[in-house]
Amino acid sequence: MVTLMTPGSRKQIPLEDRLTPRILLINSDATVCEQLQRLYSQCAYIVTVMRTGQSALEKLADGSTDLVVTDLRMPDFDGIEFIERIRETHSDVPVIVITGERDIELAVKALKLGVSDYIGMPFSADAVQESTRSALEKAQVFTELRHMRRGFAESFEFVGMLSKTPEMYRVFETIRMVSGMDVTVLVEGETGTGKELVAKAIHERSARRDGKLVTINCSGVPDALLESELFGYERGAFTGADHSRAGMIELAHGGTLFLDEIESMSLSMQAKLLRVLEDRKVQRLGGNRRYEIDMRIVAATNVPAKELVAERKMRSDFYYRINVVSIQLLPLRQRRADIPLLVQNFLRQHPFAVQKGITEISRKAMSQLMHHSWPGNVRELQNVLEKAVVLTPSPAIETVDLSDEPSQSEVTQENVPTGVPFIQWIKEQEKKYLVKQLEAVQGSLDQAAANSGICVRTLFRKMRLYGLDKKQFRPQAPEFSLPPEVSSVIENNVSATKNPFRL
Repeated sequence: MVTLMTPGSRKQIPLEDRLTPRILLINSDATVCEQLQRLYSQCAYIVTVMRTGQSALEKLADGSTDLVVTDLRMPDFDGIEFIERIRETHSDVPVIVITGERDIELAVKALKLGVSDYIGMPFSADAVQESTRSALEKAQVFTELRHMRRGFAESFEFVGMLSKTPEMYRVFETIRMVSGMDVTVLVEGETGTGKELVAKAIHERSARRDGKLVTINCSGVPDALLESELFGYERGAFTGADHSRAGMIELAHGGTLFLDEIESMSLSMQAKLLRVLEDRKVQRLGGNRRYEIDMRIVAATNVPAKELVAERKMRSDFYYRINVVSIQLLPLRQRRADIPLLVQNFLRQHPFAVQKGITEISRKAMSQLMHHSWPGNVRELQNVLEKAVVLTPSPAIETVDLSDEPSQSEVTQENVPTGVPFIQWIKEQEKKYLVKQLEAVQGSLDQAAANSGICVRTLFRKMRLYGLDKKQFRPQAPEFSLPPEVSSVIENNVSATKNPFRL
């Protein structure tokens, strides 16, 4: 079960409880309306009743409707024309027709327009319930998007970072705890996962927020130049040094120094920086004076630091000095449930999207995004969306360009063994598919079901058939190493804090 941690409480609330579907019911027959409204209310849906097509279209415009249930007889609209209007302006909202019309031609027209179901009267409660469940399940991603718009910042945002996954909430909790403690933090994660956002969040929530957040990407500066950038230099220290200059370490005095991509830092540079961290003093190149330094270090690496130590690319004493608290960020492929959230935030904030009035994304485009591997993580997603916004002529993104995906001809096809019954081979492929889906979301049944386009109940049944247990896909608890004296202070702070996500 996917859960959300609300800002005002430490209680975890099931996601399903927060995403109660909202149904717009259009029918001019008061008796039918009353029957359907009672049925949907018993199923815990939120129902809004309209008697005319025009009032229904006005209600749809506020973006709160997750499903339309309509008759084809209206006092002000032709039923087919009404469905056409919905498909043109709100293509992500499923439509179910419940009508007494017996005209087969009308039914064919409605189905060709893409309605989810066509139910004749008299209808059974079971038929309506199953049709409604199926329509909402297929449109689950878009239902979540609409609910995100209604309670966006309150539920899913933490100091500029967005997520609704439990793993990222644990990251947010770690940031909240360590921000007030003046300890060094090591952030590990693939390129594009948001390590700089973590550094910024730690700085802005700390007592050093009034000081500078000084950032340097160690991989973008040659080693010889990196030394002068970090330590500064005096006039005449080297050719071209015609004036004295403070280094980034000095500039970070009273604030935070963020060292990005430290895996590219040489061993000799690590030794020099280690001395500064231990002595809290820095000496400029070509100078004799040592300056007192009061700063906090947040370091980041694209490669697990333990691997760097094992490969002798990082000094063990430097590793232990910067790895007081470790934060691991998940790649986007392991938190696909956040993709709709990130897409919606991008469309709300990107100046091109705002300028062009682009607020929607088609089912096809969203499916492309949900099934992409995202080697470049969130940064790659932003680039793909920006390109789509620039090239899209309509108010909705209809398709996205994922040109780095391998073409069908480039994909290596698995050799199908001879002598294996077809049904057995199909089952083996299905099991492999489910394993990959569960690995990608670390055992979350809700996310795996959504990504696979099936319901949780079906997924659970298939897992039981193939002997799969969600526990085997869950990650080990992330390492969280704090000195005993820091741990005790943090525990006191946590117990005294009622609102873990107050900004």
